[in-house]
Formats: sequence, C-alpha cells, structure tokens
Amino acid sequence: MNPKSTSVLAASFCERLRIRLSGYLIRMSGRILEELHSPARIKEFEYIDPITNEITYLSTGARYSVLHVGGKQLFFSRVTGRFDGTCTSLLERVADGLELTD
Repeated sequence: MNPKSTSVLAASFCERLRIRLSGYLIRMSGRILEELHSPARIKEFEYIDPITNEITYLSTGARYSVLHVGGKQLFFSRVTGRFDGTCTSLLERVADGLELTD
C-alpha cells in the first residue's frame, strides 16, 4: 500500500472530524446564547429586490441597529436586541410638515 494514500485518507478523516466538531460547537454555542437571551450579532447588509427594485438594508450605530425597508426605519436596541420603534425618513417628515403648514 502506498504511504501517500494512507496519509490522504487520514487527512480527510481528520478534516471531516474537524468540520463536524466545529459545526457541533457552533450549534451548541447558539443554543446557549438563545437560552441566555443574548442579543444577536448583526452585520450591515443591503438587498435589492430584483422584481420591485425595493432596497432593504441594515445599518448599525452605537445605540441602535436600524432596518430600512422602503420608507420605513425599524429601530432595534444594540444591547437588548428588542424592537424600539419605527419612523420615516427625516426628509419625509420635513416635507409632510411643510405641506401641513401651507
């Protein structure tokens, strides 16, 4: 038997074992964080719907993670992860205010 083929089989077994263990550890840490009600770690993203061309994106700041869907902004606390409220963009509020005063 060729010694190279034995090392390839051993390496692939070790690699498969490493992948299974890392998957198990990720699942277990997720379950523990869920039980502790720990807020999720969220990265900023942007998604453009190919059918409607609507842009959905997430921005993060020191106090809030803000989910932008169309003209709405949904605020989530960075510490607790709880929903904190909604609002429309500042430009829309100013425009609405100007229209009401005319």
